[in-house]
Amino acid sequence: MAFTVATYNVLASAYIRSQLYPFTPKELLDPQRRISALAEHLASLKAAIYCLQEVEDEAFAAINRRLSALGYRGELAKKGGGRPDGCATFFRKDMFELVRVSRVEYLDGAEEGEHSGHVAQVIVLKQANRTSGIANTHLKWDPPGTPRERQYGYRQVLQLLSECNRHAPEGTAWIICGDLNAEPDSEVVVALRKAGFEFAHHDCTRAYTSNANGRAKMIDFIFYNAGLQARPEPLPVIDDHAPLPGPGQPSDHVAVMARFDWAVSP
Repeated sequence: MAFTVATYNVLASAYIRSQLYPFTPKELLDPQRRISALAEHLASLKAAIYCLQEVEDEAFAAINRRLSALGYRGELAKKGGGRPDGCATFFRKDMFELVRVSRVEYLDGAEEGEHSGHVAQVIVLKQANRTSGIANTHLKWDPPGTPRERQYGYRQVLQLLSECNRHAPEGTAWIICGDLNAEPDSEVVVALRKAGFEFAHHDCTRAYTSNANGRAKMIDFIFYNAGLQARPEPLPVIDDHAPLPGPGQPSDHVAVMARFDWAVSP
């Protein structure tokens, strides 16, 4: 009954600017080549559940074709405000039964005015007589030093925690994952930990998932609550200058994976 979850920001083609990737050969940024490589890379990971961010329609179609042939079902939740991308979740149909899927658009404007358009995709699954909730999200980046009450990411994660409670029955084991655009010492991560969640790689050293702006850091997480036990999978080794995208890594993030067991017998 154990299962593996992967979270992965696949990099929307609309956001690629070659000057942002000085260590990446230009041919690896070609959209058609890169999207095909993404689909193959995901298939090679063999996770039971994939939580993907920055997924555009073309990428979803290609990944869905590849994974559906392997027995997966996929769901896409696009961002608001006319943005080209969103969150997509795929799960193995032979392991899980879909209970419900919801798109949550964050009401995060506060004093700043308009809402960001960022979303979460909340999926409730059944495995035998156990229920698990999967919240897949991409939080908005806040400049360093932004006070907590003015952070989009902090407001978004508080709303997401509330939505999790609303979308599933009591006793649901929860996984919250995605590109949080926040590091382990951030207010976002503190809020999740205070709510009873821990991230799978919390004991891992040099666990970096991206090197945007020339600095390796962890901003992609798989959080889980007390209904589950996690065993983190090793992360690819990256430093400040590793080419991302690069050979064998078709995004500017790496996939984060963990294996889960149920903490309590039914």
